Amino acid sequence: MLKFLIQPFGARVLGPSDIVIHRCAQLVLEPSAARDRLTPDLSHIDDDRGVARLEKAFLLVTGAEDIAKKMRAARLHDWKEAVKKGVITQSEGEQIAAAQEAAAKVIEVDDFAPEALSPIYKKPAEVHQFFQELGETRAAS
Repeated sequence: MLKFLIQPFGARVLGPSDIVIHRCAQLVLEPSAARDRLTPDLSHIDDDRGVARLEKAFLLVTGAEDIAKKMRAARLHDWKEAVKKGVITQSEGEQIAAAQEAAAKVIEVDDFAPEALSPIYKKPAEVHQFFQELGETRAAS
C-alpha cells in the first residue's frame, strides 16, 4: 500500500542495462588503467593469502593469455608437449606453468586434519579400532 502511495506509476529509476553492467565488468576483468584505479588498495601483492593470491593469479593468467591462445590454436593442453612440438618456447612454457599453478592455488580448498574437525578423532586408538571392526562386520553381513 505504501509503495503505491509513494510510487503510483511504478519505479521511475530502473537499474542499469545489461550492456552497462557488461562494460563495467570488463573494466575489472581485463588489465586496464581503470582497473588499476579501482583496485589499488584491495591487497598487498607481497602477501600470499586471499585477494593478494587472486590478484597474483590474475596478473599471471592475463600475462600468459597470448601463449595460451597459441596452444589452443595448436589444440594442445599440456605446455610441455607444446614446447616439444615447438609451438611455444621453454620460457613461455614456464610462464604458462606459473599461471596454472597460481590459478590452482586460488581455487584450492583448505585441508584440515580429521582431529581438527571432530572430537571423535581425539579418542584413543582402541575406539577407532572398535568402530572399524564394527563397520567391517556390518559390511560383511
